[in-house]
Amino acid sequence: MSDDSRQIAQLMRDAGFEVSEAAKVALFRPESIAAALVSPRGALIRATEAFARETDRRWLDREIIARAARSRTPLLTSVAPEPEAPAGGGSTGAAMFAYAPAGMAAGWPLPADFLAAAAAAPEAVVVVTVSSALAARSLDEACRSFGLSGLQSRVALATIRGGGVKPAAEALGISYHTAREALAEAMKRVGVSRLPALVHHITSFAFGLVPDEDAAEALADQWGLTPRQAAIAVLIADGLSRSMAASALRISEAVVKKELDQIYLLLDANSAAGLARRLAEANALRWITQATAGDMGFFDTSAEPVQFVRRADGSRIAVSDYGPKTGKPVLVVHSSLTSRVVGRRLLRALQGAGYRPISIDRPGFGLSDTHAGMKPGEHDPYATAAQDALLVLEKLKIGRLDVVARGGAQFVLALHRRAPELIDRAVLVNPDPHSAASSRIVGPLGAFKQAYLGNPALIRTAAGVIGRGLTYERTLRLLQASMSGSPADELAIRDPGVVRDYFHAQRMFSTGRIAGYVNEQTDFVRGSKPGPIPGTDRWRVLVAAHDTMHDPIQVLDYWREVLPDAVFSLVEDGGRLMALSQPEKVMAALDGD
Repeated sequence: MSDDSRQIAQLMRDAGFEVSEAAKVALFRPESIAAALVSPRGALIRATEAFARETDRRWLDREIIARAARSRTPLLTSVAPEPEAPAGGGSTGAAMFAYAPAGMAAGWPLPADFLAAAAAAPEAVVVVTVSSALAARSLDEACRSFGLSGLQSRVALATIRGGGVKPAAEALGISYHTAREALAEAMKRVGVSRLPALVHHITSFAFGLVPDEDAAEALADQWGLTPRQAAIAVLIADGLSRSMAASALRISEAVVKKELDQIYLLLDANSAAGLARRLAEANALRWITQATAGDMGFFDTSAEPVQFVRRADGSRIAVSDYGPKTGKPVLVVHSSLTSRVVGRRLLRALQGAGYRPISIDRPGFGLSDTHAGMKPGEHDPYATAAQDALLVLEKLKIGRLDVVARGGAQFVLALHRRAPELIDRAVLVNPDPHSAASSRIVGPLGAFKQAYLGNPALIRTAAGVIGRGLTYERTLRLLQASMSGSPADELAIRDPGVVRDYFHAQRMFSTGRIAGYVNEQTDFVRGSKPGPIPGTDRWRVLVAAHDTMHDPIQVLDYWREVLPDAVFSLVEDGGRLMALSQPEKVMAALDGD
């Protein structure tokens, strides 16, 4: 462990708990995972809904079950052809499975009742599959997230199932030309230039948020590919041509072709698109068997809608449009400690008052990519975030809106500078000044602020350590330590719903997506007070009297100089979590004259 890591770990211990050195985790769509609990002889004990609905017992290999019951590591394998061709025609070949003793699967991202049954039968074996054939709903949602039309989605899904354009066209009863056109437009919307990359993007996101860095290792473990074959497979699945892959690996195109023939045979794939699907499945299955803390494991898209908007360079911006479409648009801005997830109390209050909440992950947060070449301390992260927001709002055909910012005030200023006519009314809740302007050092958050000021290099280290150790229980303990002394916040975190909303808004950090936090915290440390900004007479600033992060009087003085035209309120019974736990105060400010 480095000196920086030790310092961060000590700060966490001072807050009352240990932080593990666990690796990154993956977040899965629960409906994309099918699991069964079986006896060592293969008798079915329990199955998830997806497994019971979409599979039959011919998928279970008794010989592998018997070996798995005695194994000390999960057995990753392909098992049997599918009993029936999937809807839409074509064949997806063998299905990928993981087999493990029940005790070994205790931390896998599976439903709580299933894990409880496994714990009660330690001699049993857990069998898990992530076959694309079983993820119809997840694949549909992934297509919608990327903005594909009905025809584009149908053709893309048929291509995933059938392995190519021709079988997809035949399965759908459309012409080859129509299918090609639909896929070409789908590739534009997803931001890729080749069919395998389209398949890989959609299939991967159908499983959830699964890091790609171990994809080659997954192929080697699962299918016995050589390192060179695995490297070729990853490049082809990512959309490179044979010649491009050959150039990247410094081998001849003839060698790539020869290796691909063997790869297709080993992976039971007959095309580059089929190879891309296989890679996504192998990677997802490997991450399931590595995952821990089942509470962390699920990515609930039904509660958190997501769609992607593409930048000119093909990178993506994640946005949640909660609707209804007929409501007045209001941009809900996240803090540098969270992502775009809007707390349920605030969401219900806004929708109940006739608003259409929209939330955007700023660059490097949540599911939004960073901007290429923009390093911490070397660019203005809020200016690039404002650029993203304008692109998203243009895509949504929104020319004017209100803003509610739960932190992220610097981003709102940047958006106002870029498009002063865009913002009608704005409510800034507990806006943060730059770090040197706030003298309060209270609790873990204050300790981190002080540590960052003394050594900005700690920011990246802290984000990695804390993110990897993120669970619901640790989030609760950190909140309890951080909010001590604030009556409003101490009351708020007694509500499991408030804690869970906060936890959900932080979960993406656990996957290693920390660049946005690092960029903005670096700017807090190195930044300075902006000059006065006119034209904000319809802005309201709410500052909690019991903000555990900053001295409220210092915050009021700071922002009154920056926003001389805004209306300020010191909320006597407010706390740091005011936007989450006291939405009525936000609504009163938003709807006030």
